[in-house]
Amino acid sequence: MKKTLILLTGLSYGLYAHTLWIDDQFSMHEGHMQQEHLTETKDKIKKSKIKNLFCLHHNMSKKVSYAALPTLECDAIFIQLHPSYYTKTPYGTKNISKEKAKMPIESWLSIESVKRVYSNAAKKPIGKGLEIVFRNEPSKIGVGDKARVRIYFNGTPLAKARIANGHKTIGLSDANGDVNVKIRNKGLQNIKASYSQPSDGVKSDKIIHSTTVNFEVKK
Repeated sequence: MKKTLILLTGLSYGLYAHTLWIDDQFSMHEGHMQQEHLTETKDKIKKSKIKNLFCLHHNMSKKVSYAALPTLECDAIFIQLHPSYYTKTPYGTKNISKEKAKMPIESWLSIESVKRVYSNAAKKPIGKGLEIVFRNEPSKIGVGDKARVRIYFNGTPLAKARIANGHKTIGLSDANGDVNVKIRNKGLQNIKASYSQPSDGVKSDKIIHSTTVNFEVKK
């Protein structure tokens, strides 16, 4: 199993500015895109931030423990982080809900997830929140080709999700939840999607779901 895993930090401001990833020891880190292959940083993310971890094998998903990862055969791994509130204020953006902030300008609940695809067999959504699924075979995608993906929300195709390739926003998913993403470089790819919903207006103004799918291009 390949062991480098990139996650998306799905905040409304600078949505694609930061990257999270897991090193060869499955430790999680936070940084910028140019740091994606580092195995040691000062910004190590605690495992306690992980809410759920799923292993997808033969299109069957199973919730697993973090400690079990090195022993598993997974066609894909899907990780959900614990939701977190953020509020923009005149004093900066705070990691608190709206009713706890002084002079809140805008507030959102961030719900983040990531999938790392290892096999062409990962063809179905796990069905938990926002998710990206390949419609073509990742192992056959090279530089200059297009990754054909479908965006799902709780197992249902989602239209008008915002899509980015790396840090560059490329458009929205179509009525069937589909989008084609042109691959421009070799190495680990980072295709991202985000989707917003209105919230209760008390703890946050909106809910921002964000997810990423990672796969490796070798040619």
